[in-house]
Amino acid sequence: MKKGLSKREKMLLFAVGLLVIIYLAIQFAIIPLADRYTTGVEERSSLTTERWFVDADISNLPSIRESNATASEQFEQIKLEYPLLIPNEEIDPILTNLCINNGLKPTSLNFTGSTLAPESENAEQAALFTIVSVTMTVTGNYNSILRLLDDVDSKQYMRITNLGYASNRQTETPDDSTITLAFELTFINP
Repeated sequence: MKKGLSKREKMLLFAVGLLVIIYLAIQFAIIPLADRYTTGVEERSSLTTERWFVDADISNLPSIRESNATASEQFEQIKLEYPLLIPNEEIDPILTNLCINNGLKPTSLNFTGSTLAPESENAEQAALFTIVSVTMTVTGNYNSILRLLDDVDSKQYMRITNLGYASNRQTETPDDSTITLAFELTFINP
């Protein structure tokens, strides 16, 4: 004799089945939907903030363009004050003539190095300027040095970074003093 499930067992199976269905619905439908909703709200908030910054940038665009144009004009004016990069063989006569014109007699000239300025952080960006360092030894007097300093000061691309003056007291005239000059010349890269 087969006996069917009692009413109580049927109710218990129905309740367990209903609980399984509710659990699965929560686990695989409601929780993922809630997570997607939360993510969507966060993305919307982020995009709203980003749009606010973009709108602010767009409103500043005319002033940025004006600033860029002004900076470009100023840069072009600065570039006019610097010569294009030349080989060391052409720098030698420039410095030699500069010293001779100011009453100094060159005795030696050494190129101590070239460096790029500014240092390029990005390999795709080339440096705009090259700085050439030159050490020169001359003989002359104190007044000639003062004239040379004034002459160098008038040139934007050239400066004296170090000066050593050793007076020769063994001679009657101080014209034979030994002077060591360290020049720094800035050139625009072609």
